[in-house]
Amino acid sequence: MIVFNIICKTCSTEFEGWFEDSKEFYNQQRKKMINCPSCNSNSIKKSLMAPNLSKKTNSKNSKKIKKTMANDIKNFKKIVEKNFDYVGDNFTEEAKKIKYGESNERPIYGEASLEQTKELLEEEINVVPLPWAPSKKTN
Repeated sequence: MIVFNIICKTCSTEFEGWFEDSKEFYNQQRKKMINCPSCNSNSIKKSLMAPNLSKKTNSKNSKKIKKTMANDIKNFKKIVEKNFDYVGDNFTEEAKKIKYGESNERPIYGEASLEQTKELLEEEINVVPLPWAPSKKTN
């Protein structure tokens, strides 16, 4: 099956027609079997239309984007780990100390629960979730 956009030459109404193939469209047009739904004229023509093609879900482009994003996250993680102080579960307390001048101002990262994060935001302490799982050391 193929769908064509069709225009009436008489009243300029646009409508769709479903055909087995292009040959069948021209066959029905020649026999004046296709009528405008608005004025019933059989003076019609095919209109320009975009092809209905679906992209493969396993396309190389999709894989390339995912790989690039994963590499960007890895690079971002390296930058954070190199330039920020890891404070672990003490993130909330340390962020508050920095905000109120009780500790030296510096970039930090660590873990915080949802409740702790809400608490920091209420105290106007900006936090950003990191796009990787925490690497807590448990012994």
